[in-house]
Amino acid sequence: MKLILVALSLSFSVQAAQICYDNIEVGVDFSHLTLNSDGTVLDSKTRLLWSACLVGQTWDSSSKSCTGNPQQLTWADALLESARQDLGGYTSWRLPNAKEVQTIINRGCVDPALRLSLFPGANSENIWTGTTAANEANQAFAIAMYSGKNNLKTKNTPLYVRLVRFSDE
Repeated sequence: MKLILVALSLSFSVQAAQICYDNIEVGVDFSHLTLNSDGTVLDSKTRLLWSACLVGQTWDSSSKSCTGNPQQLTWADALLESARQDLGGYTSWRLPNAKEVQTIINRGCVDPALRLSLFPGANSENIWTGTTAANEANQAFAIAMYSGKNNLKTKNTPLYVRLVRFSDE
């Protein structure tokens, strides 16, 4: 008698099981990134201020973690939601462009390719960027947070969202 196991796809977010490799040269110094008490991450080199949590999550300053489940939004909804956000007392949040996201990618780690000490709510799924495909107006670039690689997605695909803004500091 054979048993057949069926994997069920669950609709809640599970914390990634990050793997980091000591023998991979990451080529990036992350000392310029600082997790602030308000749930933002300041990049002192680029002057970008990142949301530590994904859209839909809430920053818990006492535990320095993200709580709640991140939302998946279409590209148009992600643009609208970014304009509505008031995180850490700041407004003017937006989707990062594809090159900006690469400045926080940790190539020495996968699942996710981010520093979890800076982005505790990170998962390994795709996040939207604000970069539209040059010859395909209905597609935009997403970053697969499992590995940090970019890919094109149809804009009506629901994906996760991490926000950024220029720092006033």
